[in-house]
Amino acid sequence: MSMMSLSRGDVTLSVLVVLSWSAAIALGLGSPHTGWAQADAGPSARADTPGNTSASNGTTGDTSTRDGTSSRAEVQATSNSGPKERATGNAGPSPDASAPPSSSSESASDESDTQSLNKLKGQGGSVFNRLISLLGILALIGVAWSISEKRYDVDWELVAWGVALQLAFAIMIFYVPYVDDAFSLAGDAVERLLKFTDEGSKFIFKSYAPPHQGEWAPALKNFAFQILPTIIFFSSLMTILYYLGVMQWIVRRFARLMRWTMGISGAESLSASANIFVGQTEAPLVVKPYVEEMTKSELMVVMTGGFATVAGGVMAIYVGMLSSQFPNIAQHLIAASVMSAPAAVVIAKVIFPETETPETLPETEEGDAVEEIDFETKDANALDAASRGASEGLDLALNVGAMLLAFLALIAMANYLIGWPSMKWNMGVLQTLTDHYQAHGLTIPDNCTPDVVESSAEAVHGCVTQMAGAEGAPEVTIAPALTLQTIFGYLFWPFAWVMGVPTQDCFYIARLLGEKMVVNELVAYSSLAGMLNNPDIELQRRSVIIATYALCGFANFGSIGIQLGGIGGIAPSRKKELAQIALKAMIGGTLAAMMTATVAGVLVH
Repeated sequence: MSMMSLSRGDVTLSVLVVLSWSAAIALGLGSPHTGWAQADAGPSARADTPGNTSASNGTTGDTSTRDGTSSRAEVQATSNSGPKERATGNAGPSPDASAPPSSSSESASDESDTQSLNKLKGQGGSVFNRLISLLGILALIGVAWSISEKRYDVDWELVAWGVALQLAFAIMIFYVPYVDDAFSLAGDAVERLLKFTDEGSKFIFKSYAPPHQGEWAPALKNFAFQILPTIIFFSSLMTILYYLGVMQWIVRRFARLMRWTMGISGAESLSASANIFVGQTEAPLVVKPYVEEMTKSELMVVMTGGFATVAGGVMAIYVGMLSSQFPNIAQHLIAASVMSAPAAVVIAKVIFPETETPETLPETEEGDAVEEIDFETKDANALDAASRGASEGLDLALNVGAMLLAFLALIAMANYLIGWPSMKWNMGVLQTLTDHYQAHGLTIPDNCTPDVVESSAEAVHGCVTQMAGAEGAPEVTIAPALTLQTIFGYLFWPFAWVMGVPTQDCFYIARLLGEKMVVNELVAYSSLAGMLNNPDIELQRRSVIIATYALCGFANFGSIGIQLGGIGGIAPSRKKELAQIALKAMIGGTLAAMMTATVAGVLVH
């Protein structure tokens, strides 16, 4: 008897078993097989890593190699990452996200422990937080249903199978022997591949002048010369694996599983599975011959899948940026991509239910559509594949660097314009406080005089807040510092909470969610790295892991144009329909990544 011939009662019973297991785990009745789902396996170690860039102000963190050596330069600590004080137990977001400016240098290396993730709370969250995560799955599906094109045509059996499949993936990854070992090995493999990238980078960027003759100069161990090259190597490697047929075999296995359980068409299951490994424009190429004739619901799945996951080459950047702070982040990112594939299908089918007959639907085809769909091959041999992959990786690396530079600059400009009124007011307050301090012989904090203070609303706000709190300071009215990150913190706070983020961390994680949607996930991960480097912010380990899963996707406004150009080029006659569903597909990709984060919130303890 095939999976899809099961009765609705059988489906309900199966889903209830998976949900019951998940609820038991949420209540703390289960024990994971591996350490990376337990409290002592979260982010730890030092905070120095190349590419740790605070997206809120564009300052760059300390640089270090992936083998643990560190080249510390004078670094300006992020002054706008969040309030120093914690509002534990507060039911709402913190209204103030500023802190006085500070700096660190070589002499501060003894304090590196205070800037590492060892300070994270050891517990993974209360039973209440984990139950919130479990209920958050239903809440996020409810949000998708609220924007559905055909609310009363939703196939809830498909939704139930999709949720059960995602939970089953997660439980196997976190709890089942050998499966979790396989993911740990995959994560270790990614880390090893990053070291292989370093070998190529060392040859290209080594110095021929003293004092670093024949070595990779520490000054060149930064985002541009150590992180971006990983894209080139990973792109070349993935192209070789596709030429050899390795990736096709893996993609087909995932596609058959989703088609078997969820009853979706062969074309959309292949596209959703391909998105686990390749980017949002490469995955549709797998089903290129079928895109022109796809139903709107299938197109929704194709686009949502692209928004809900990230490409393998780009994933390597996040590992390089955060691995020193979060040693097993590679395993979590790989798990996020796998778990987001069925989540993307579920959300897509809720937002745009299938009411037509797909060309590759199981009941209407002869044979197996998943096996019959051919993967396009462009290369003559493995060497040709390697060279093509390297060239494409170079284009992508330059594009990533250019986008990061431009978006960070645009954010800084937007924050300046938004915060200009409050900054001008607080500059007057700062002058008043400075005059008072000088008249009474008080010590003015470093870099807090009007002539040297940093020209940002949050820096000025941090100075006046610090000075006004001193004993004997006059009473003054301080204007709140308003930035894009602050606005995001308020708008996305409910989503952070429903994913199971502890209340005191919701404002910080909400800021990251907003940055990811409005800018991109690379900037959001950079901001996460900045928060982890900031000694004034104490994020719980649970919050960091949930954020890692929620940010793992291409769902942002810029990606809408990328997908419209990529998929529209494959099927020019469908451009109008693609444009009509693009915004909802992007929202769907965001919800799918959040669903994956809620599942992680249930299981990680």
